[in-house]
Amino acid sequence: MELYTLVTSALCTLVLPVLLLLTATKLWELYCYSCRDSACQSPLPPGTMGMPFFGETLQMVLQRRKFLQLKRRKYGHIYKTHLFGTPTVRIMGAENVRQILLGEHKLVSVHWPASVRTILGSDCLSNLHDSQHKHMKKVIMQAFSREALENYVPVMEEEMRNAIHLWMQNDSCVLVYPAVKRLMFRIAMRLLLGFEPDQMDPAHEQPLVEAFEEMIRNLFSLPIDVPFSGLYKGLRARNIIHAKIEENIKEKLQNEPEGHCKDALQLLIDHSRKSGEPVNLQALKESATELLFGGHGTTASAATSLITFLGLHKEVVQKVRQELDAKGLLSNNPEEKKALTLDVLQQLTYTSCVLKETLRLSPPVPGGFRVALKTFVLNVSLLFIRL
Repeated sequence: MELYTLVTSALCTLVLPVLLLLTATKLWELYCYSCRDSACQSPLPPGTMGMPFFGETLQMVLQRRKFLQLKRRKYGHIYKTHLFGTPTVRIMGAENVRQILLGEHKLVSVHWPASVRTILGSDCLSNLHDSQHKHMKKVIMQAFSREALENYVPVMEEEMRNAIHLWMQNDSCVLVYPAVKRLMFRIAMRLLLGFEPDQMDPAHEQPLVEAFEEMIRNLFSLPIDVPFSGLYKGLRARNIIHAKIEENIKEKLQNEPEGHCKDALQLLIDHSRKSGEPVNLQALKESATELLFGGHGTTASAATSLITFLGLHKEVVQKVRQELDAKGLLSNNPEEKKALTLDVLQQLTYTSCVLKETLRLSPPVPGGFRVALKTFVLNVSLLFIRL
């Protein structure tokens, strides 16, 4: 009798929770499948929907690259999953991606996960659509005109020289990626948001860098805003960045910009003034944060890849040096040294090829998010993403 009671207790304690978990997982998968387009007879891509509500977000956050590698090895270039609270299809391969990109605004549209939209805000460029998106993009692109880029070159050269000088003073080794990220962060703050060098001293810069890194780490998370969640920490870090940007916006509103070249934030402020409506501080802060996000990570990734490849190919470094020296950019004599300008940069044909090959071998943007506007067939599989 005691043995029977012991076995029954063990079964209830161990087996019953497992059965309940398996049942809940199966019901969750059936629920997700019930949302598919019944008018289309093509099958859904292979894959699983993970745990109820959480999907496979936790596995992806914990395993990161390994999770994607395992999925690709098991299911191939197209598979379904459930990430960040939404049924998702991951697509790889040149031909498959080509069909998606060519179907922009007809088959698919840009649609970031809920956590990204919440942290970056509803008024940023990536969350605008149709005419609003085109108009705002036109305003921001003025900050990347040839005239603007010509004025950016001296600032970038100054920041890079200061950073390299600091790296050379380090007796131990320099961790390239963190150092390059910090450099690109400073450049983005100065060129895109108009921060002055005295505003970027180490005492004020370090908390801002830490807040920005915290925001990026939690940008892709479950859309659950509770204490200690990824979204909660991301929003708290974003508020620190917004407070600093708001100080800069208020200063720009009080003082007229000096010089004829304007940073992206100043162009957004001028655009708000021209509309005749009161300046929307929240919209400006969200747009500025998005510019910082877009102009920091990709450039840091590309620069790190470039340094890595140059370190592996000494002969390429030698050829780059020869080209730079031929243009007078490596001379130690101030009278012989040529000023770095956009025209001079465009004459560096070999160096330009090295940069393009780096971007080809190691793209700084590994992927993007799209939402299906209608059901369509991709490579004999049904692509389905719920709106």
